[in-house]
Amino acid sequence: MSHDLDTAIVDIDGTLLDSNYHHALAWSRAFAHVGHPVPVWRIHRHLGMGGDRLVTAVAGDEAEARVGDEVRERWEQEYDGLIDETVLLDGARGLLDALSGAGLAVVLASSSIPRHAEHALELLDARSRTDAWTTAGDASETKPDPELLDVALDRVGGGRAVMLGDSVWDVAAAQQRGIPTLGLRSGGVGAAELIEAGAVAVYDDPRGLTEHLDEALDQAARASRRT
Repeated sequence: MSHDLDTAIVDIDGTLLDSNYHHALAWSRAFAHVGHPVPVWRIHRHLGMGGDRLVTAVAGDEAEARVGDEVRERWEQEYDGLIDETVLLDGARGLLDALSGAGLAVVLASSSIPRHAEHALELLDARSRTDAWTTAGDASETKPDPELLDVALDRVGGGRAVMLGDSVWDVAAAQQRGIPTLGLRSGGVGAAELIEAGAVAVYDDPRGLTEHLDEALDQAARASRRT
């Protein structure tokens, strides 16, 4: 390969795990439980953003002050009841293997709480397929803040990285560190929106990216050199 990248930072929810709509439903039920209903579409638009930011983003400062902690606690319970229904997206394991085969250190950058992240890690067989991973306990700030990406890079001693993600918040976090993003539509965000946010290329799902991995990494490497 002609790329000169050394690390792939890979989001989990919506990128490797088909879980975004489960999260949206869990958040919706949590808001309804506290008497502050929020449309599911509005919640979906903010998935990928940390839960500490999401309540304000979808319901406003007053809701955060009044019921934010209660909503987050209830969301955990609601998602606990749905998590076993989540499955890997087509080609998720193969993508991780292909990234390793391309000479990249692979680190999963999840802002999920540890017990939720564990479900995906087991499905992915992450202990044999990746070099490291993060969870919500590893950073004080959440996406779109880039702190989680900094932690991920530190864990593998990475330098020139590429981000793989499904949300505009993944792209925003990576851009703050000059890291190019390869976007996936599998989280429910359209290609045009991901490109507008700054993704260098967009693919349907993990299998689609794997099938074009050489050219995708070359595009990402060219973008990295320009930063």
